[in-house]
Amino acid sequence: MVTIVKHEWHSVDSQFAYELNADILSEIYPDLEENEINDLLVQIETGYKDLDELLDDAMNNGVDIEWERQYDDWYTERKGGYEVTYELGDDDSWTEVETSPEPTHKCTKCKWQGQRYETDYVWQDAEGNELDESRQVCPYCESDIEFTEHGILEEDIRKQRLGSLQNEDQ
Repeated sequence: MVTIVKHEWHSVDSQFAYELNADILSEIYPDLEENEINDLLVQIETGYKDLDELLDDAMNNGVDIEWERQYDDWYTERKGGYEVTYELGDDDSWTEVETSPEPTHKCTKCKWQGQRYETDYVWQDAEGNELDESRQVCPYCESDIEFTEHGILEEDIRKQRLGSLQNEDQ
């Protein structure tokens, strides 16, 4: 199996990867026999087969290459033309998509869970009395929120950091 990496250059780099194997090569080149497919795979691995030509042949023979997005360094979505280049990749070419952080807060009434910055702030208590300071509430039902297990751990770490910073200042 060979990994091919596709870069889309838009003044930024968007990287996609695809694992090419003998079965896909057989679809791209249906006239080749098994030993010829294996030879072609070796040519690709060693860089003797032009990747642009290979991908053009795939397109011309109706074989869809389903690229898997790896990463990009886009800060904004830009419009306009761009250049596409291909190169051979390796195991380091594959990256995992970052997952969302563990929720640190949860609602005491509904099933909402999320991060502190996703909560809403109100200036009244549950009875409608004005407060001097805002309180955080669930963004969906405006009920009280509490820490999740992960949130408790993060809060303990934050307090330890703050304590060590205050000790350094003294």
